[in-house]
Amino acid sequence: MTAESIASFYQNAIESGAGFEGQLAEEFQTRLALAHAEAGLDECDFYYTMELGDGEVVEGAWDLRGGERSYLGHVDVDGQRVLELGPATGHLSFFMERQGADIVAFDLAPGMAADIVPQEGHDLEAHRRLSLVYAERVRNSWWYGHRKLGSRCRAVYGDIYQLPGDLRRFDISTFGAILMHLSKPFFALQQAAALTDKAIVVTDSIPSLPAHPDATACEFAPVDTTKSVVVWWQLTPGAIIRMLRVLGFLEFSVHYHVQRHHTHHELDRPAAASLLYTVVAERHEGWAPRLERTESERDTELEVRRAWSRDAATVEQAQAELSALRSSVSWRLTRPVRMLGSVLRRAGLRAR
Repeated sequence: MTAESIASFYQNAIESGAGFEGQLAEEFQTRLALAHAEAGLDECDFYYTMELGDGEVVEGAWDLRGGERSYLGHVDVDGQRVLELGPATGHLSFFMERQGADIVAFDLAPGMAADIVPQEGHDLEAHRRLSLVYAERVRNSWWYGHRKLGSRCRAVYGDIYQLPGDLRRFDISTFGAILMHLSKPFFALQQAAALTDKAIVVTDSIPSLPAHPDATACEFAPVDTTKSVVVWWQLTPGAIIRMLRVLGFLEFSVHYHVQRHHTHHELDRPAAASLLYTVVAERHEGWAPRLERTESERDTELEVRRAWSRDAATVEQAQAELSALRSSVSWRLTRPVRMLGSVLRRAGLRAR
């Protein structure tokens, strides 16, 4: 199977609507790697900052280094089969692989344009062409990192609203800040839920902590569509929870964290702090293995909640109660994570 036949495979699948089955075959994965083997840095766009060994660091729009545990909701992926939806450059693909996960990274098929808000007055065909070029350059960056790091992650491409029928089952599925870019976020979650046995992890951006933690708001086109046609939704954690509860996930925790981001992907300007939330949705309580959170991680999240909250008084109260707990005998005799969870639930966060 040549590079040309790889391209024909995706084109035929798109035109026929017959699906994208067969990509997990070892021969197909080998040919995918060969098809991208000649792509150099000048043919790549890096969505994430990447450390590629031998001191090579390539800067991207987002820098998650050091924040991966928070981004993934402190889920322990060691030994888990993970479906990663929207891997982009692959920083999290390769991070989770190093933690012991078996990764299948799913992204938009070559020849398929991203969902574009049909803003009147825009040249939508030009936006479609640009999205195809950008997606190809990001795919190149994933394979560039795959090659440089000697990764064994597998890549599958297709339609997120109709996943290939031969993907089999996964322990965990992750959505890394992509639901905002999808015209039909619930249908994407539904596709993943049908294949996921233990937990779904959803990370997305948000301007500030919701005033009401259980709010299920879905704001349409939160970014002015005369300036951007790729941001469809602003989804609150409560909206994600409501969707996943419908899909059979019964236990939830929400984590807030700050990551470094070059606004508008302008790498010549300093990175700014961006607030994100991560919802961990489990089929049943305890089904998703968790990493033990350090005291520093717990304190950092409390500070994030204080700094980004619309209702700072709630967080200040939580911090005062936390200080009282730490000075008590019971704090020293009882598991800290469990006790911290009881405090933070009143601030709308269930800690693990």
